[in-house]
Amino acid sequence: MKEIVSFFLSGKKYAVEVSHMQGIEKPRQMNQPPDMPDFLEGVVDIRGEMIPVMAIRKKLTLPAAEKTEKTKFLVFPTKQGKMACIVDGISRILKIDDNNVQAFPPIIQNAGTGYADFVARYEGELILVINPDNLLSEEDWKTVHEMLDRMEEEEEND
Repeated sequence: MKEIVSFFLSGKKYAVEVSHMQGIEKPRQMNQPPDMPDFLEGVVDIRGEMIPVMAIRKKLTLPAAEKTEKTKFLVFPTKQGKMACIVDGISRILKIDDNNVQAFPPIIQNAGTGYADFVARYEGELILVINPDNLLSEEDWKTVHEMLDRMEEEEEND
């Protein structure tokens, strides 16, 4: 049995395992440092901690969307550090029996789809379940940490 949090991006349903979640937050103002890499949307302060907001739509090659009252930040504690993603809305927490869990098809696995954890079948639909640990490469995380360090230094110097 797996528990997943389902969410929407550009009208499509995705999910992440509950065990990979730290929280769901209301949208807030993002900082956009001048040296920010293009795989980030910005950096957000959540309870005094600066957390990078990954451009998940770019990773999944989805179109941009307007923020609405349903827009949320999903916060993930990954192996490399905390990260957030902006989603169009949260559907619900689903319990998926093991017989409704399928490995991500090997024929379409490549370096660009490393974020795909598995596919869940729920009420006749297939939901791609994402592993946040694999959304950014080690090199991307190195860039993120360098940017966060510069932001912290600038804040200390102000």
